[in-house]
Amino acid sequence: MGFIERLLGKQEKVRVEEYEELDLSEFEAELEEDTETYIKVAEITSFNDIPEIRRQIYDGNIIIADLAFLKHDKITLDRILKDLKQLAEDVRGDIVGLGEDYIIITPMGIKIDRNKIRGSRT
Repeated sequence: MGFIERLLGKQEKVRVEEYEELDLSEFEAELEEDTETYIKVAEITSFNDIPEIRRQIYDGNIIIADLAFLKHDKITLDRILKDLKQLAEDVRGDIVGLGEDYIIITPMGIKIDRNKIRGSRT
């Protein structure tokens, strides 16, 4: 009997159960229905990225934008944020920061609740 076995006691080998591969194609077909609103992720590296984000918002999509690349250029970051805030105002949507690197921009009819959902604390 080895040191570990003496310390922890004899352990029985766990039998690995076989698993069955499931065909999810029937569920995927349901997900392919036409959707009016998508949540899209964007990486903003310059002003050249703004027209596509603007188009997506006007199309009714929600954008989660990564601004991490712009951290080194405060002037460009401020100009882009000002432009995106104006976009959210123009479409009567919403914009909010998510951590230090991300923002969420929503189209008309979708507002972002700034209160965190918290479970019960004991």
